[in-house]
Amino acid sequence: MLPLRIVETEREDFDEPVVEIWRDSEFVGMVFWDGAASIAQVYPDADGDALDLDLGYLLQVLELAERIVTPEDLYEDDDQVGPLGEPQSATWEGEDPATLALVEEFDPQVTHRAEEGEGFFSKEVAAAFIDRCAELGLAVVEMEGLDFVRGEIRQRLGLQMTTRVEKALPWEIFSGAANTRAGEMLQGWSGDNLVVSFVVQEAGGDTFVA
Repeated sequence: MLPLRIVETEREDFDEPVVEIWRDSEFVGMVFWDGAASIAQVYPDADGDALDLDLGYLLQVLELAERIVTPEDLYEDDDQVGPLGEPQSATWEGEDPATLALVEEFDPQVTHRAEEGEGFFSKEVAAAFIDRCAELGLAVVEMEGLDFVRGEIRQRLGLQMTTRVEKALPWEIFSGAANTRAGEMLQGWSGDNLVVSFVVQEAGGDTFVA
């Protein structure tokens, strides 16, 4: 069976994100928050027939989609990744080889690095950064778009992404979905002064600010 993928969207009639579920180019359904609970709608195929879906994989995708659409204050803080600028690990010594490979490749491509160590990348480099995370088995779990103007970083409203850490999901599924979500959201961000910062999670659970 073809693998499922999720696409996070913003819709006028919904306060929280709406997650679309696709199988290749075929729309499977969507998950949304109705104010009291997360709701899943599954549609028939283009011919009106029932869709045959791998149950185990569908349940995992639905669980991740539920995490995305459910308001953050309904989850415990222990399941959240720390805010940007507060990595769980402050040094590279003894780090995962995938992390070292990512840092070595992208540190020279940074547009600006704050005194605290946080890096900010152009949109083009950010897209390559997300792709490289996918190749290395890392996951982009936080991403923020800002403006870099005359040597200063300026906040920009509405350009933030956080993917809640889902420990119950197999790492390959969680990381794949997290990176896909980051890449799709980045495509919609624009601006001549745009720079992007990241928090990345390793397969072992540790996170770091790129």
